[in-house]
Amino acid sequence: MLCRVALLIAALAVASATAGRTEWDKVDRADRGEHVRLMIAVKQDNVDWLERTFHAVSNPDSPAYGKYVTLPELWQKVRGNTESVARVTAFLKRTGMPFTQTQDKGFFIAHTTVGQAESVFQSPFFVFRHRSNNASIVRAEQHAGSIPAELSGHVDFIIGHNTFPHVPRVRPQPSKVAAGAGDSKLLGVNPQSIDSAYNMHGYKATNGNSSQAIASFLKQYFKPSDLEQFQKKFNLPVRPIAKVEGLNMQSLPGMEASLDVQYIGATGRDIPTWFVSISHEVNHGQEDFLMWVMQQLNDTSSPWVHSVSYGDVEASIPLDYKQRVNTEFMKFGATGRSVLIAAGDSGVSCNNRVFSPDWPTSSPYATSVGGTESDGATSWSDGGGGFSNTYGQPQYQTSAVNAYLNSGVAPASSYFNASGRAYPDVSAFATNFEIVFRGVPMPVSGTSCSTPTFAGVVAALNDIRFNSNRPPLGFLNPLLYKWGAENPNAFNDIQRGSNPSGLCPGFKATKGWDPASGWGSPNFGIMRTLV
Repeated sequence: MLCRVALLIAALAVASATAGRTEWDKVDRADRGEHVRLMIAVKQDNVDWLERTFHAVSNPDSPAYGKYVTLPELWQKVRGNTESVARVTAFLKRTGMPFTQTQDKGFFIAHTTVGQAESVFQSPFFVFRHRSNNASIVRAEQHAGSIPAELSGHVDFIIGHNTFPHVPRVRPQPSKVAAGAGDSKLLGVNPQSIDSAYNMHGYKATNGNSSQAIASFLKQYFKPSDLEQFQKKFNLPVRPIAKVEGLNMQSLPGMEASLDVQYIGATGRDIPTWFVSISHEVNHGQEDFLMWVMQQLNDTSSPWVHSVSYGDVEASIPLDYKQRVNTEFMKFGATGRSVLIAAGDSGVSCNNRVFSPDWPTSSPYATSVGGTESDGATSWSDGGGGFSNTYGQPQYQTSAVNAYLNSGVAPASSYFNASGRAYPDVSAFATNFEIVFRGVPMPVSGTSCSTPTFAGVVAALNDIRFNSNRPPLGFLNPLLYKWGAENPNAFNDIQRGSNPSGLCPGFKATKGWDPASGWGSPNFGIMRTLV
């Protein structure tokens, strides 16, 4: 949730058994009957094959480009190791925990009680309360073992019993424009201005295979009447959400979810949209994100394009979790699905004069979307961007990144890891978006404005491909960087602005790719001729 109105709501994210623990005070022993949900990631076979396949089908210069596998084919090829599955199954049955598993047996979800979990993990469970927001959570003592000895070597991780969430990096707030102002000129960005700036000419999808989706976490809901009012106000096709997966409490709409459903349909016009709601408690960030991943890769009808406005501090996420999510991102790409993730709303987020990258937008297996000001020519000063401290630089971007590092405008290398995965890849408007919230116009800002906007553009490009009997675009990055090098007019290049943090300099926007705006915003008129 990376919009200013709901900035990093999902950043109450599970980090590790110790990370974030200092933010929580132990209150009392937990009730032995309290529910505990465990998520177990089983070691998988054929991950090397998956990575080779992912790169082959995603590289526009590869003879295998676009020759995707289906999800059922993937379930049979990349699946939980047979012995590991047997070990986990036996463990859960022995301990009496009811469980479900994914089609590929790569994940198990088990349900138990505090009393039973205390016996399994040999540690008392307590209620912890957060010092600043009064949220409560039930967790084991800090010293509790993460993985039972009998499962060691057979699972990547288990979460749900001794992981502590972090608070949001920035508090959510609306744009600095009078909320409720009815003048669209005051509010800035709307579907008409996006359509004009991105050369879309009111494109409406016509192919029945087209689809797009919004991922919504942590009790963010939308109100269908707000969506309809928005569509009518801006002369968009009046099209309700095609499928709501999970809970949507219409009486409790959130600005983040309202923004997402309104603007993915503003660019991806007449494309069936899913609203995928993984809405548990406000302190189950990483667990809910993982649940979203599992659900979408367990459903053969999962949409072709996914917009994800979600993020946390890269350094706070355990390496085993990040590595496993990368594997799951490869599954999206290998089956022809595009995942676009907001780049963050904290600029370079400088701590002790070192930049702190966001995650999962820093993953080299997803497309990172940054932000521009409403003038469309300046990078947004709060837009996330930088270099991963976890992931190496993927080959598809090395030339573009080297050009930036040698441009003379990059900050001192002591601030960042110049050999890491660089982001964002692209950008779009991120400030002063007019949404309809509870029946009233409301201005909002953030990269969760730019992400559904760019995702809708990708879904529209897929529609053009489908109408030409071509496959979807899938993992976008190799194609985007190829366009940037060979067809730069496919983007509106952003050459002004930067994304500083406090007293630290940010990355300056310049000609070509940069860590403030990526390649820039989309020129749909050119892109449609290239796909």
